[in-house]
Amino acid sequence: MNQKRVGQILREAREEKKLTVKDVSKDTNISVKYILALETEDYAQFPGETFTIGFLKNYGSYLKLDTGMLINLYRGEKIEESQAPLEELTKPTSNFYYDLNFDKNKLITAISVLMVAIAVVLLYTFIDGFSSGDDVAEESGRKLEIPENIDFINRSVPETRPESFILTANQGVSFSASNQQCKLFISSVEQGSDTNTAVLAFNVYPELTVYKFRLSEGQEKVLSYSIPEISSLRRSIRISAQSVTGSSAKVLVSLSEEERQGTTVQQNPQGEDSTKTLGDVPIQVTLFFSKPSYAEFIIDGQMGFRGLVQSGENKALEAKDRLEIKVGDGSAVEMIQNGKQKVVLGRPGKLVKKVYIKTPNPYDSTQFIIKELGE
Repeated sequence: MNQKRVGQILREAREEKKLTVKDVSKDTNISVKYILALETEDYAQFPGETFTIGFLKNYGSYLKLDTGMLINLYRGEKIEESQAPLEELTKPTSNFYYDLNFDKNKLITAISVLMVAIAVVLLYTFIDGFSSGDDVAEESGRKLEIPENIDFINRSVPETRPESFILTANQGVSFSASNQQCKLFISSVEQGSDTNTAVLAFNVYPELTVYKFRLSEGQEKVLSYSIPEISSLRRSIRISAQSVTGSSAKVLVSLSEEERQGTTVQQNPQGEDSTKTLGDVPIQVTLFFSKPSYAEFIIDGQMGFRGLVQSGENKALEAKDRLEIKVGDGSAVEMIQNGKQKVVLGRPGKLVKKVYIKTPNPYDSTQFIIKELGE
């Protein structure tokens, strides 16, 4: 008996619930294009496998399907598709020389592609083996995707003090810096006779590439827009290694005072630098997820996050002028907005949209207030 494929499972589950593709798109905020791509298994429509799996989890969760089963089935289908050409090439033939002459042009093309692939592998092997000083090869400009086995815990970095994080081989941290979602994790650990060195990797959302650097205990690194791989970074971030073991690292992360967005540095009468804040308090929202739910955050006009948030996760959001929040299940989320009392975001199974803007105080033009535009 043939096993159902991913697309067929999704389509039949949707039709059983008497839902149209437009209904699903409205409830989950997933584009109709991507819903159809999942049901027809046209995965080329997605920017990468990470996005494919994310949308598949979200759609499966919405249809109340076993998302773990869907992901395993999807990966199995991908493996089968990738193995098919190999099986054809290794399949015995009755007349090898006849087929060889018949497909001579194809054979020449295949050999050429194979030679190019070998040359690329040798080139990257040579680049990996070349390093100088405290920098590793990845710092010279090579871009690598974030491994799928890394789980990221959402944390926050206060403006006034550094925050300590513990990174392990399969767990990193995600935090916001000037409305940009940043991810930090361990790529590897180099063990020495006297000290260990952690190769750390840093990512700025929505890029899928990372910048790598090395830190031993007591060393620090300043990340800024001057580094080509993270040139979109809006403020400098200082990372110090407090300790490095064989499989983990404890780091201290702080946001640079000198390049803080929305501030100016002035000289006080004693000649010392002092920071003057422009504007008013930023829009600050913390979301607490008690159940899995689709969520989308637009921070000052830029996409900050879109996808499925698991039960027990928290999201700390900060915007300068405008913050838009969409949640697929309002009852799954509790919210604290700028220190106000914690409230449930909405009703069970109801899509909720919140929009907060900073606007001048009508009673004091020098001050600002945070206003909610509605649900």
